[in-house]
Amino acid sequence: MGNRILISLLAISSLAWAQDCVPSARRWRPPVTSPDGQYRVSNVYCSDQTQERAFALVLRNLKSGEHRILYTFNRDAIALWSPDSRWIAINDYAGSDYTNNVVVSIDRSTPSIDLKERLLQSKPKQSILKSDHLYLTASEWKSESEIDLLAFGHDSERKITFCRCFLMSLRGEIQQCSLPGGKDTEEYCVKIKMKTEKGRPAVEPNPDSAR
Repeated sequence: MGNRILISLLAISSLAWAQDCVPSARRWRPPVTSPDGQYRVSNVYCSDQTQERAFALVLRNLKSGEHRILYTFNRDAIALWSPDSRWIAINDYAGSDYTNNVVVSIDRSTPSIDLKERLLQSKPKQSILKSDHLYLTASEWKSESEIDLLAFGHDSERKITFCRCFLMSLRGEIQQCSLPGGKDTEEYCVKIKMKTEKGRPAVEPNPDSAR
């Protein structure tokens, strides 16, 4: 439990300390434009490479030119826009055995949402989420306020791999999705994660029917 709390604090810190980074013009990943064409999230290097957090996601208003740093990270991260262009889901592949996953609003006064914390605190508790290698990926927005979250990884002690899908509402509701028969291994979720990173819709999970 202590490690889970520490990881959540690290995710919050990446938001709170974002202004420590001075973004450069060097891109780490291609930018992603909002569905309405008004905003863009750029994935860039921080200009001071001596910092522990060497990269940043920068939100820019394409009409006014106003910009702000949404999030800083030190390994890799991707951003997914909600259909209404109001929210950005961030997958931060922060460690070798964990991820950080948050949703940030284009409105700087709106608090961010820690998807990982919500999942770990949801009931009924699932023992699979206590595995020593747990990765999460917000894979696809299903509506303006609902998103698919994949939980996958492996447990070294129990010698198992797993892949689970959850439909999460920004209001806090969580229900488990169904996956195609037999598609519940870590390898299956990794394939969907790779599609998400390339900007392809992850259409295979079926969030309409709970297990």
